[in-house]
Order: sequence, then structure tokens, then C-alpha cells
Amino acid sequence: MTRTKYIWICCAICFSVACSSPSPKAASAKADPMDEAPRELIFEPVRIDGPIHNPAKHTYWFGPFAECSSVLDINGDGKIDIAAGRNFYIAPSWKKYADYRDGAETNGPDVDDNYEGTLDVNGDGRPDVISSGWMRRQGIWWYENPGKLGGKWESHAIVPADGLEGMVIGNLAGRGDKDLLVNYFAKKPGRSLIWMEHLEQAPWFKEHKLGPEGVGVSHGNGIGDLNGDDRNDVVTTTGWFEAPAHPTNEPWIWHPDYEFAGGGAGLPILIGDVNGDGLNDIIMGSAHRYGLVWFEQKMADGKRTFTEHWIERDYPTIHTMMFADLDGDGKPELITGKQLFAHNGGDVGAMDPVFIFYYRFNHGHFERHVLTYSYLTPYFGSKNENSPPPSYVVGTGMRLNAADVDGNGKQDVIVACKTGLYIFYNKGYPSMQAKPSVLPARTTYPSNVEWEKPHPANR
Repeated sequence: MTRTKYIWICCAICFSVACSSPSPKAASAKADPMDEAPRELIFEPVRIDGPIHNPAKHTYWFGPFAECSSVLDINGDGKIDIAAGRNFYIAPSWKKYADYRDGAETNGPDVDDNYEGTLDVNGDGRPDVISSGWMRRQGIWWYENPGKLGGKWESHAIVPADGLEGMVIGNLAGRGDKDLLVNYFAKKPGRSLIWMEHLEQAPWFKEHKLGPEGVGVSHGNGIGDLNGDDRNDVVTTTGWFEAPAHPTNEPWIWHPDYEFAGGGAGLPILIGDVNGDGLNDIIMGSAHRYGLVWFEQKMADGKRTFTEHWIERDYPTIHTMMFADLDGDGKPELITGKQLFAHNGGDVGAMDPVFIFYYRFNHGHFERHVLTYSYLTPYFGSKNENSPPPSYVVGTGMRLNAADVDGNGKQDVIVACKTGLYIFYNKGYPSMQAKPSVLPARTTYPSNVEWEKPHPANR
């Protein structure tokens, strides 16, 4: 399917709250709350890999480690494997193959890999990896899958350029999700927002210019059909480009219909019908400030407008997000979170709790659910220098993924961040029935007494 209603525009706490002025659900006074279906999905986090905490060698539990991952079947066995930075991991044992490609080099506290995706670039039936960097290897490159484990993947430049932070893989030419929307964060003389059309033969990509709008003001863009004409448009933080009837050889039309108050947006910006009115809306997270918003699209007398609604105001550095149907009801959830230690801890809210949330949304109301939530302050500061490193402090990096990794029919969440690579296995809803305890039996404790029987000391 090349177009869908919802499109990529590229210590845990169990609770949920409603955001964006929810309407309370009417309930009978006699209703038994235990009769209601559970609302919290169960996720089992598994750490696949991570940095070794060795301060003497300037590696810590919080990195450096790749902040992006890709999901793809590397060896053609029908199982979903994971690539993250310079390493990939083969399912189901997650055997690690290190340094399979160039790029993604460690640079101080960071890994030079600010977005990853996968695409069969050369049509040989094997998925390749596309990655962007902004430090040591600047620009966008694709890495060719050799079809065997243990070999080096050859690198090919797509867009060698500085001031570039990521891309969105999607359908702009009308032939499938094979094109690349380039995300510049630096404005330069003569620089335009560009996209790369995927070709069926070498050199495999062709550049197309959209216009100078949306470049250098802030980063963040996305792909989706905003005006309902069955052609994917391009959205930025300051407006959108309308796709013409022939996207590869006609000019795109710029519409400055809105402006994101949160500064730079995370990647990707998402497009979907949030309130069910038949018009697609826009969702943006503030990449280096606080907040998560959606822009409600309205049409009146042939005029298109967008109204900004805040989903969250109290959570910072929402640098990436995605849609995925986690609960299996046929409707997507929004998944996002806080980038852990963005800009090496120099961003706003760096020591705020780190989290990954998912949201159900209906008629413009967002219901927040927690995938993971951890406090950071216990591990830093003069009073905490001897605190042991934590095992599971997880936030987002710069790319989230969802896929049915274990084949149980449910979408799992794959997270790469500075503390490591994780899979949150989706176990579905709890059964609401008591199960045999997995804890040691009471009788195995030396201090245990039959407390339900009278004892001489109590007579």
C-alpha cells in the first residue's frame, strides 16, 4: 500500500491521563469497574545492546551509543532484524555484527547517525540501509546489503551536504514509499528544500527542488496527503508544499498557512485525521523546547485554516514520533518521547524525567499511556557520584520503529537511544485473572511461620 490514511512523515509507571480537554465517559451508577476491559497494554522491555559504563575510557551508561535504528530482514530468513549505527543484530538471538558499514562514527559523546531507514535501493531484493550524518560524514548515504553476513556494506552518497539532519522516506513521485524528503536545519544562500526521487536504475536518485521556504527557519518536515487529492504533500514548521498533478516536473505550491510556536520540530512531522472529520491534521513535537501539538485543519467557504492545539506543554525534546497500531483495533496510536540528553545534556529539561508515551486519540482528544518513565536526578550531582549506573533508563533517540518482532501479531516498539538498543515486546492486554505466583514459596523463607494458626506465644 503506497498511501494510507496515517502516514510516516519519518523504572515504568502504569497510568493514563486524558489530554486536550477530554470528554468524560458516561457510566452507569451500578456499573462494576472490574467489568470494564483493561486499558493498559503490557510491554516487556528487553535490552539488546548498550554502552559499557567505563568512565576511565569516556564511555558511560548514557553513551555514546547510536540513537537511530532500522528494522529489516538482513539475511532473508523471514525474520525481522535490527540495524543501529554501525552494528546490526540478527533475530532471534540478536547476534551482533559490528562495524558492518562506514558512517555512524563516534564523535565525542555522540554517534554521527541522526536518522536511519531502510529501502531496497538497487532493486536486488535485499533491503539496504539509508542513514544521515551531520558531523563526521555529513549528508545522506545508502549502504548496500551484500546478501551475506559478515561482509562490509558498500557506501554510496545520495546527498553529501552539511547542515542536514535526517530525511523522511515516503511516496512523493507516486510510485511507492521510495523517495526521500531531505531535512535541512541550516539556511544557506541558494539552498532550497529538496526531495530525492527514487529511480529504477543507477544513479538511483534524482534531486527535485521545492523552494526556499521551510529551510533554515528550523528543522522538521514530513510527508502526507494534506488536502485530500490523493497526492502526498510536504509539511514543514512554517507551512506546506502542495503537490502538483505531476510532482516530478511541475512546481509545488507553497502555503504559509500556519507556524509552529515550538521552534524546531522533531522528525518526522506526522499527518493524520486526528478528530475524525475527514480532513487530515498535522502533529508536531518540539525537538529542543517543550511541547507536543496538533494543527486542526478546517475548511470553510473554500478557505483552508489550521488551529493549533497543545497535547502536552510540560514535556521537552520530542525529537521523533511515529504512528503504529499497538492495540490491534485498526486505528493507529501516536508514539513519542523525550530524547535522552539532547545536545549532550545542554537542552532545556535535560534532567527532567525521561519517558516514552503512546497516545490513543479520538475526536481530537489524546489519552496518554506510559511505555517507560524514569527519573534522572538520582544518578547525577555531588551527592550521587557513587550511585551505580541504572539498567533501564530509556528515552528516545532520533528514530523510533514498530514491527512485530516476535511474530505474535502485535506491534512491538524498537528504541535506540544513548543508553542502548531496546525492544518493548507487546504482550497485549492483561487477562484480569489471577495466575500462579512466580515468586518463591512462603515456606522457603527461614522466618516463615504458619501465621493463620494460633501460636503459644499469643495465648
